[in-house]
Amino acid sequence: MDLPYSFDKWRHIFEESFPDLDKYGSIYKDLHQHPELPCQESRTAAVVAGHLESLGYQVKKNIGGHGLVGILSNGTGKTVLLRSELDALPIKEDTGLLYASKAKQVDEDGISKHVMHACGHDMHMASLLGAADLMKSIKDIWSGTQVCLFQPNEERLLGGQAMIEDGLFSKIPLPDIVLGQHAVPIKAGTIGTRPGRVLGFLDSLDVRVYGKGTHSSTPELGIDPILIASCIVSRLQMVVAREIDTKEPCVVTCGTFHGGTDASIIPEYADFKVDVRSFNKDIQLAAVKAVKRIIQGECQAARSPKTPRILTATSCPPIDNDEQATARFTRALRGFYGDIASEKVLLMDLDMTADDFVLFGHPPGGKPIPYIYWNYGVTPGDQYDEAEREGTIQDLPCNHNSKFAPEIEPSLRAGIEALAIASVLFFEDGARSAHISSQNTVAAMSMDRFYHLY
Repeated sequence: MDLPYSFDKWRHIFEESFPDLDKYGSIYKDLHQHPELPCQESRTAAVVAGHLESLGYQVKKNIGGHGLVGILSNGTGKTVLLRSELDALPIKEDTGLLYASKAKQVDEDGISKHVMHACGHDMHMASLLGAADLMKSIKDIWSGTQVCLFQPNEERLLGGQAMIEDGLFSKIPLPDIVLGQHAVPIKAGTIGTRPGRVLGFLDSLDVRVYGKGTHSSTPELGIDPILIASCIVSRLQMVVAREIDTKEPCVVTCGTFHGGTDASIIPEYADFKVDVRSFNKDIQLAAVKAVKRIIQGECQAARSPKTPRILTATSCPPIDNDEQATARFTRALRGFYGDIASEKVLLMDLDMTADDFVLFGHPPGGKPIPYIYWNYGVTPGDQYDEAEREGTIQDLPCNHNSKFAPEIEPSLRAGIEALAIASVLFFEDGARSAHISSQNTVAAMSMDRFYHLY
């Protein structure tokens, strides 16, 4: 193996062996047309597993639900883990695409809902499968073990932990680095990287407030939990406006609200969910404390007959990219893209969202594993340029929107290239270390012989 590889050589090898984009575009469309809700990703997992097996990967299925891994062993060296997600969202698609989803599934609450890949997980899967294909084709230039991980139930931020608790790290070689990417509404084909913190804290609270049921014509005989919950949701907006340092980003959002069964009935309770997000641990703790205080205070003020139920449904730590590894990956991207690097490789924006990808960098009882999480753009270039000129970028369809419609090309190519560039880079690190170690061993042997002779 020649060390080190030049980026010109990488480009040449990639171009010669790059997978058929029409093929992976078709896989993308199929996954897009057949989305599945968290914990119900059986068809999606079967499609992914079948394709990995066709490429010669060893596949291990049903890890933490429908999670799976594909393993390609290619000699000695580092283990590089690439991660994608499987699940979709309960959203009715409104993109007008010929391959738009018409799928419906019964969700965990027993309600039948429209389902859509509105977060880009279909693009993530197609990109990772394409990268798996490329890495198999160019395996003569790298040595080590490639692990392709497909996670279930990411949208509820529970699938990563489920895979780990189901023995993920006993089913795969311990990774030396963990890599993940996410499709976002920036210009298609661009890649955004950032060292250090990139995603924030999340605490998601399930809340039930209690009232006293009665007929709507006699509200004085009851206690209205819908009114209590409405007051709480409105007052929660004061947490950020009046209690959080204005220099610190923080978001408090109510995303669901359910109460009652009929207009003539004041019900016994009302349910809602609250997400609290920030980038700062102290701010996060303060905001969550304030949210709970307001919920309890409003219930007390309204004479609620029972203490409100407040459950933490999900709590997710922030993502802090390994600074050295991220800097090396960014340099590799710029070297690979050469003259067009300034157009292709961007500084990733700080993002208030959360992702349990971070958990794969923290194996139970082991040392933290360095990881890199980056973004790649999927918005058609002409649309993005026009929005930038007109100052309407905020109006472009974004993740979790019914009109979110990634442009397959050049998004798919960028997704495949980024994963493959990162993989080859860190496999090369292992090969270089082994090469240096070998040279040091020879030098030590020579020194031993020198002392033996004299």
